Amino acid sequence: MFDAPKRPAPEVGLTPLIDIVFILLIFVVLAANFERIRGLKVELPTAESAQSSPKKPLILTVGKRGQYQVDGQDITKQALPSALEKLRKQHKDLVIRADSKVALQHAVFVLDLAAKLQFQSVSLAAADIKPTQTP
Repeated sequence: MFDAPKRPAPEVGLTPLIDIVFILLIFVVLAANFERIRGLKVELPTAESAQSSPKKPLILTVGKRGQYQVDGQDITKQALPSALEKLRKQHKDLVIRADSKVALQHAVFVLDLAAKLQFQSVSLAAADIKPTQTP
């Protein structure tokens, strides 16, 4: 008898959906880049016997020009001894990530400091050399 008025079917616009997906993609890409940019860029020396550490050690990074970072936080050379002494209570192991082109004096300074603070183990980070395949 009485026909109900027909309502138009709802339409979902494709353009706003694509805009939202594009914005989310940009956000993810930028967030991933910020994580990489945060630390000092170092080129690790290579070693055939490089191994990963199973423990959570304290990471000390030494940049090419002698800049220092402790667990990703920039620190001056003068503040380094007191910072390592405080962190020594939480970490028994120290891993030194020194750039392959860093002056030897910077590495010796850090190794001497680690010896004075009596870390249980001190390691130098190295990149693993991938063996070349012979045909």
